[in-house]
Amino acid sequence: MRVVYVSHVAKFVLVGLSFVMLIVLTAKTVSSRLNSQKKLVEETSSWVFKSLDGGIELLPVQQVKYVDVNLLAYRSFDESKSPFILPPDKDMTGTVYTKHKPAGSTRYISIGYFDPNKELSFLQKTYFDECEYSKCKMTNDVESADAVIFLVARLTRVGVPTFRRKPGQIWIMKTDEAPSRFTWFESLNRTGLKEHFNWTLTHKLDSDIPFVYGRLIRQNLTEPKDYDKIYQGKNRTAAWFVSHCKVRSDRMIYVERMQSRTDVDIFGLCGPYTCGMAEKVPGVQTMRKQADQLQCFPLLSQSYKFYLAFENSLCQEYISEKFFKLFNNVDVVPVVRGGADYKRYFPSDMYVDAADFSTPEALADYLDDLGNDKERYISYLKNKDRYRSVLEFPDWQCRLCEKLHTDHSIHTYSNVYEWWVKDSCHDPVDSQQMFW
Repeated sequence: MRVVYVSHVAKFVLVGLSFVMLIVLTAKTVSSRLNSQKKLVEETSSWVFKSLDGGIELLPVQQVKYVDVNLLAYRSFDESKSPFILPPDKDMTGTVYTKHKPAGSTRYISIGYFDPNKELSFLQKTYFDECEYSKCKMTNDVESADAVIFLVARLTRVGVPTFRRKPGQIWIMKTDEAPSRFTWFESLNRTGLKEHFNWTLTHKLDSDIPFVYGRLIRQNLTEPKDYDKIYQGKNRTAAWFVSHCKVRSDRMIYVERMQSRTDVDIFGLCGPYTCGMAEKVPGVQTMRKQADQLQCFPLLSQSYKFYLAFENSLCQEYISEKFFKLFNNVDVVPVVRGGADYKRYFPSDMYVDAADFSTPEALADYLDDLGNDKERYISYLKNKDRYRSVLEFPDWQCRLCEKLHTDHSIHTYSNVYEWWVKDSCHDPVDSQQMFW
């Protein structure tokens, strides 16, 4: 029995040594692959392990100063499967739907907006001429329309439809905002309207017709950039353009905590800085905002290393134009904060994701380190320049017309409110004040 016991002990020792050697070899392999990435932490003698998607993170019990996401966690990214990246061979010389118009049917399908107050006349000018399936037309007569679009943001004001719905008429719920913005939609949850929608047209990727704010497409720079000169001209860390201060994502609180560790200049209604034609005037003025972007984006390229593309809501798959506009020859590294899994949809070597940092202070410290490392920072700019954004993409209206012509199966949501809201968004935990 004693010999058997010693044999078992020897086996356990050998297994233990093998496991230790495996860990050492794995650590060396990871270190070798990522030797260009840095991770700095506060000095501490106490450490814990935290499991991550795709790896193990070594964290001190005390506050981490900053963490490089590329070192700690790698999520697989497949460009061909990303709904936000167009194929590199996509013909973007004109509208992508202009070719191969289907022959045969001459019947036009009519589409109306539910607009009892007659406030959406400008939307009647939606054109389908350049779509592959172009035989759709807008109408003011919702009772005779083949399909009716309901803008969710306006339903509380205009009330529940009272017109007679003709047999086979398709009701479409449309919105380009995040679910957390629709506090007014909760009252409609009790009206019965939630049980009458057939199709959805939202940012959620499982919508019948997904709507996205933009896409990226690979590009080859026709003229080489002087990245050294671009870097040398930058003397500020981060900028943020914002007009809505108090939102569900608590982004204002988050940025204020970042400001305790690095410089973040806030432009617009929520901060002291202005550029271009910007003025602190309440309300949304589209023309003014467009003019600001034309004049403010060059300022980003010249003076700032990072731009905060922070969403108003932390909702799954919600990525607004804030992110995509930075790919229009704006020489700045995006810093994203939202509810989407950015690493699933985009290469992680061209932006910084706030989700990879335990606190705003940790993110701020990392931005300082990355911004002061010329070689690493320029690599982000170069990686970002592999893509350009496509914002004016004639997408949803063309796919709506196509679906009306080709999809003859009609389903009805038993509770579109639950589909829209349930598990779609979450409240922030990274902006809360921490006490220790």
